Amino acid sequence: QDTVIALQALAAYGEATYNSVTQNVVKITSKEPFEKVFIVNNENRLLLQQTPLPEVPGKYSLIVNGSGCVLMQTALRYNIHLPEGAFGFLLSVQTSNASCPLDRPAKFDIVLISSYTGKRSSSNMVIIDVKMLSGFVPVKSSLDKVNYRSKIK
Repeated sequence: QDTVIALQALAAYGEATYNSVTQNVVKITSKEPFEKVFIVNNENRLLLQQTPLPEVPGKYSLIVNGSGCVLMQTALRYNIHLPEGAFGFLLSVQTSNASCPLDRPAKFDIVLISSYTGKRSSSNMVIIDVKMLSGFVPVKSSLDKVNYRSKIK
């Protein structure tokens, strides 16, 4: 229902601000030698125009001149692939305490060691997704141990 209300509000805003003659100049600048100018007019007003920012984080200024409506949006992308041969994390996976009796299901521990090896002093977000082998299920008490580990920082 929130989406419907938001769409109704956007439609009402578009109707109230619509101008058949649209001509805008959007200029993005920074203290570094960077400047990008977009021209938004009737012919291209529905087309996406974009440019990468040369330095992130950075301070940028936006100046818009003209008449009509322009939407400006920024996006910061995470999880960008590192260059070939560069790794941000070290991962070691081993098994221990393997028990494979004939009369009971096999049981073993997975020892997973991960450490951050990137250029910064720390990483603010890490997700380790461990998939189980087909036919195996985790022991609930072992999952509780992972959740309360003090070594996870």
